[in-house]
Amino acid sequence: MDAVLWNAEASRLWNRTLEQIRRRLAAHLAPGLDDNPPGFRLSYLKVAEFQRRGLVHFHVVLRLDGGGEAFNPPPRELTTEMLSIIIKDVVGEFSITTPHGEIAWGPQFELSDASALERDDLRIAGYLAKYATKSIDGTKDFARSFRARSNITSLNGSSHLRQLALTAWDLALEPEFEEMNLRAHAHAFGHRGQLITKSRHYSTRFLDLRATRASYMARESTGDPMSGTFIFEGRGYDDPHTVEVAEFLHWLSLEAKKSAPRPHATAGEEQ
Repeated sequence: MDAVLWNAEASRLWNRTLEQIRRRLAAHLAPGLDDNPPGFRLSYLKVAEFQRRGLVHFHVVLRLDGGGEAFNPPPRELTTEMLSIIIKDVVGEFSITTPHGEIAWGPQFELSDASALERDDLRIAGYLAKYATKSIDGTKDFARSFRARSNITSLNGSSHLRQLALTAWDLALEPEFEEMNLRAHAHAFGHRGQLITKSRHYSTRFLDLRATRASYMARESTGDPMSGTFIFEGRGYDDPHTVEVAEFLHWLSLEAKKSAPRPHATAGEEQ
């Protein structure tokens, strides 16, 4: 249960941690101000990855810019060293309170300066792409949400991952976990966040990327445009003989289901 609850609360812990980092940067730049002063902006790109044991952890790129819409250098007071110190302090100290206890970051934490890398833009893109396209077990079993408990029990993969998904599914029956909507996220072992998220100013918006791809595909289309009209002609089969065949096959299917042995049902199997 603890693993599922960690996954369910990890995104909230990240959001609160980011808020805390921004506040400490603001306090360093302008002591006495509660909100971020206009002199800097902290942007991020985050990829969630699941370990083999089913626990989510994050790969994050943070970028410190100056204020305003343009990409300006940050104030001189906010150095890379200062940002690193603040991040380490917050990650090591910060936690959030949930109805089920305190949630904090674990000891597996690594921080490096990406600006010191050669062609840091390509290295960062390659690094994050590696984890964004990684499957936890090499299959597509957990690539989409489940509609019934039997969808989980029928999986042939890892028994540990299957149990995590079942735990998330079953916890949804408990009143204290109802608002967490764990059944919708059982395939992600309770994780309720997106696999890839970024702040608005980190880079080009996803909406703009989709529009650019659509425009490119429209230009690449070599076929002649076709215009036409769809008219509803009816539904079902268009001749009596086909109707009779379909009804007969349907009857055979029903008879086969009636004569098949019924498996022993377990409590809550199709909750």
